[in-house]
Amino acid sequence: MKTYLSEIFSSVQGEGPYVGERHLFVRSCGCHRACVFCDTVVERTETVQIEKEAGSGTFEQVPNPLSTEQLAELIREMDHKKENHRISFTGGAPLLQANYLAKLLPVLKEEGHSIYLETAGDLPQELKTIIEWVDIVAMDVKLSSVTHEKNTFSEHWQFLQLCREEKVDVFTKLVLSAETDEDELMEAVQGIKKAGGDHTLIVIQPMTKAAKTDAVPNGQQLLRWQERVGRIMPNVRIIPQTHKMLEML
Repeated sequence: MKTYLSEIFSSVQGEGPYVGERHLFVRSCGCHRACVFCDTVVERTETVQIEKEAGSGTFEQVPNPLSTEQLAELIREMDHKKENHRISFTGGAPLLQANYLAKLLPVLKEEGHSIYLETAGDLPQELKTIIEWVDIVAMDVKLSSVTHEKNTFSEHWQFLQLCREEKVDVFTKLVLSAETDEDELMEAVQGIKKAGGDHTLIVIQPMTKAAKTDAVPNGQQLLRWQERVGRIMPNVRIIPQTHKMLEML
């Protein structure tokens, strides 16, 4: 089985509560969302960019698509010193490749890797097929006032409840912009509480300026949102995209 990937590289995790950990990132092509703040290239590419020397900025090109065996071997080669805490599957939307991951992840788990899944958090049926091999889920909860797309709260709550039932370490991330509708935000928080429980971590991530939008929230907005969310959920943090601040992958 093969799939299209865009990048493989080692860097620090730049988002959420695991910020600063060394991860080996596997970025898939393709996404079912079109969030206005996203600048990630998700179209299929002829080659995969592979940065074998972390932080070098020098990339090798490997023809797409890659088989599960090819990717497993690349991960062995790039992580032979076991310097990466986790293998982070990101995108795009890695759950669009759930069948591929269902063949790959058992191999990686057998070899002792911790699996970190970065996801839009709205494909619960796809998650169900691989959740037994996932250690950490970084789950977005997307607001229509921020993404400029229809929200998918129902799918989010199914997704989060599945993580809770399977006892997977999960945190929720809310990317917020200056255009955030506070009523929609609080509806999302109530949904997180109901589906995930009172102590689910909520990360407020201020939107970073992108090609299609510059609606970056200000400090006053962020603090007000943290206060409002904190009245319902005790574990809420404001964490920006630190890797962009450091100009790292």
